[in-house]
Amino acid sequence: MERVQAYFRNEDEAENVKAKLQMLKVQDLMVERVPEDNRNLFDRLGDFFINNENDRDMNHLPHVLEFLVDEEHSAHAHAIVKENNGHIE
Repeated sequence: MERVQAYFRNEDEAENVKAKLQMLKVQDLMVERVPEDNRNLFDRLGDFFINNENDRDMNHLPHVLEFLVDEEHSAHAHAIVKENNGHIE
């Protein structure tokens, strides 16, 4: 099993992908907001999440979708994340 952390601009995007991934062999699906004190990660992904200063509101706080995926479904899971504006770290 591969552990994946996929980052999204908001909770809705992460939850949408979570629902799509449930048709694959995945386990331990969990969506969480990226903690504000985790600035190193946020700084590295900042350009991905924030296009301008107006995007710095509660609707655009980054969220992470964590899950385990079976090796045979890994490529498909990665494709679903990327097709839905996600970023895999």
